[in-house]
Amino acid sequence: MKVHILNGDNLQQTLQAENFLIVREMLVEGPLKADSWESFFQKREIYLAKTYSISSEEYQKKSVSEFEKIKQIASHSEVYLWFDYDLFCFVNLLFVVSVLGRNKTIKLFLVRPLRKRGFRIWRGFEPHTKADLMRAFSKKIQLQARDVNDLLNLWNRLGGRATLKYHRLIPFLHKHFQDYSSFEHAKKIEASWGFTDEQIKRIRSL
Repeated sequence: MKVHILNGDNLQQTLQAENFLIVREMLVEGPLKADSWESFFQKREIYLAKTYSISSEEYQKKSVSEFEKIKQIASHSEVYLWFDYDLFCFVNLLFVVSVLGRNKTIKLFLVRPLRKRGFRIWRGFEPHTKADLMRAFSKKIQLQARDVNDLLNLWNRLGGRATLKYHRLIPFLHKHFQDYSSFEHAKKIEASWGFTDEQIKRIRSL
């Protein structure tokens, strides 16, 4: 089975993938530490309701239900992860990898926005036409075991430190956005993750 996982709904309007799931979360803020799958989403639900007035019904229907489907992706599937370069998308990516990465039979492929003249890194897939998306897909990179392990370790570290009152990514976020002007012209990009070397160093130091 081949599955496309998209970070947000907008991309699907252009991509029109046949077998797709949508990540509708903002894990760059709020609680990440929980003792179980159910507890994790209960804490997220409470945080989002208090902070953004997102109802329990809406969160369960639009977000949790999609994660349940991601969790049930069959062994030996090929999963294409369509995520932008920004930290918001990266943390959501970490969570998806934490759900799927322990199944060694699932092949994970990372699809990143094109980096070409006229495109702005911070806009991600937004300016892409269907042809652009197909070209981005042709450049997909399979996450190797070492990549998956690194991403799993990062997620575990974030989950172990993040609480409702303080999220380690918040002070990091400001610097991340300041990177965009230099990032657009960077010649050396981390092959598998799509970040500059300097960003990778800071992410690993969280």
